[in-house]
Amino acid sequence: MQKFLNQSIPMTISELEEEIKQIDEWRELCSRLIKDFMAKEDMQKKIFYAKEIHELTQQRNMLETHREFRRVRISRLKLEEQGF
Repeated sequence: MQKFLNQSIPMTISELEEEIKQIDEWRELCSRLIKDFMAKEDMQKKIFYAKEIHELTQQRNMLETHREFRRVRISRLKLEEQGF
């Protein structure tokens, strides 16, 4: 995970959009890894990846929250530019 997720949210639209792109890439990676772990599970051989799947799901949800904060900040900055 990138350090910027632990820092305050930037105040420029371009920085926010760049961070959203990175977050989207990580979210997609989490989704692919979840699917991979689910495909590797084998009930008959008792091979399960519940912990890994849960951690990746939590991480993906956290990334979604960070993405939403940035989307809202962009909307607010655009409103401020319009004088609202």
